[in-house]
Amino acid sequence: YTSYANGERALYLEGRINYDRLFGKHRVGALFLYNQRNYQVAAGSSIDALPYRDQGLAGRVTYSYDDRYFIEGNFGYNGSENFASGNRFGFFPAGAIGWIVSNEKFMGGVTHIIDMLKLKASIGQSGNDEIGGGRRFVYLPTIVGAYGTYWGTSHTYTGGTAVGEYANEDVSWEVSTKTNVGFELSLFNALRLQADYFYERRKGIFVQLQSLPDYVGVSTMPWSNVGKMQNQGIDATLEFDKSFGEFFLSARGTFTYARNKQIDNDQPDYIDKYRNRNGQKYGQQFGLIALGLFKDETEIANSPSQFGTSYLKPGDIKYKDLNGDGKITDEDQTFLGYPNQPEITYGFGFSAGYKGFDLSMFFQGNARVSFFIDPRNTSPFVNYDAGDRIGVQQCLDVIANDHWSENNRDIYAFWPRLSPTLVDNNMVTSTWWMHDGSFLRLKTVELGYTFSQKALKKIGVQSLRLYLTGSNLLTFSKFKLWDAEMGNNGLG
Repeated sequence: YTSYANGERALYLEGRINYDRLFGKHRVGALFLYNQRNYQVAAGSSIDALPYRDQGLAGRVTYSYDDRYFIEGNFGYNGSENFASGNRFGFFPAGAIGWIVSNEKFMGGVTHIIDMLKLKASIGQSGNDEIGGGRRFVYLPTIVGAYGTYWGTSHTYTGGTAVGEYANEDVSWEVSTKTNVGFELSLFNALRLQADYFYERRKGIFVQLQSLPDYVGVSTMPWSNVGKMQNQGIDATLEFDKSFGEFFLSARGTFTYARNKQIDNDQPDYIDKYRNRNGQKYGQQFGLIALGLFKDETEIANSPSQFGTSYLKPGDIKYKDLNGDGKITDEDQTFLGYPNQPEITYGFGFSAGYKGFDLSMFFQGNARVSFFIDPRNTSPFVNYDAGDRIGVQQCLDVIANDHWSENNRDIYAFWPRLSPTLVDNNMVTSTWWMHDGSFLRLKTVELGYTFSQKALKKIGVQSLRLYLTGSNLLTFSKFKLWDAEMGNNGLG
């Protein structure tokens, strides 16, 4: 039990049973843990005055034979205050197997090549109760302020109340089922490779319902455990470490490819399939397809109506009418490019040395990622107000040199027509502003020389190293305007 000066109090209870025994070539282990927490913060509201409570029981049983075969079973039985009685406890099992092939007798003839080879696989579940965006007791309703009424001859106003979030006592754990298959390989006592394939299916994600029709009459759409996602990919690491006399080389590379897909978020099943979010990736951008810039008033008059039609001018962005209804609306939005988080991330580098000299380099990169320039924060000459800085936004050199104008009627110019105010039609998310965010960067380089102790001893110095280091010296990217990692705001 712990009490703090600011009024916080915490009570923890934990129990542990541990067993480990060797029977010849057989090894058996078991571990069981019980924990209970009662944590109360300094009361700032009626909700804060209620203590946080959770408890759980976890267990693990392991078995191995002759350092070759391994089996492990785990479970968690956890309780959370966030759910109503009957849904508070969740049971989450897991299991794993491993086989060190290199310890088998039939591998004896290649042990000078293969130092270690291990195959492994696992499957298991985990639960998440941190749902509701930080709101406690998500199964209970909330009450919010609402429109009131005027009373009496004096027209005294009294505010009203309404249901904010609707009660849902069926809310429970978000459950993730994960599978992993991989191997570990070591060759010549120098080269090590580890690779894993992973697959995850997540269900019970807490999302706000979208498919309820308007005639249901709710003031806000309820939340429920109906969301589903899947994620799969490859994770690999390659390492090399070897000395050759006075020369040494150490290198390492990592690679991750992860691709997810949204299975269900209670989205209506649109007749226009290009609008469906289900089946797309998390973080997938949606927007309009840009066909270029309007070249003249005639083209505007003969094109589908779109945002701010009465204000459209030559040099504004022209969009594709996907559903063919003769007008550009949100119903013409579709998925564009890659998600805003890279599907591939990687890095590689090395450290090498000879006698007193050493050199190290490290590269990092990502791929299969898109971002959109934010035209509202990049448009030149429009009013800018950041509190302490008031004026107009800067004009990037690329905009000054490549924008649509009477003298440059290029319908594929980098920037539409210039304006001292924001042109709403041109601010819409579309392929016009979409760019490839992948890059490869030389993150760090260091060159050094360490003086020998024999030379330093003459001047009474124990150690001395001189070095030159650099950061972000080179970047390779299809996007040239600014650092691709800055994303959409080049003036940020």
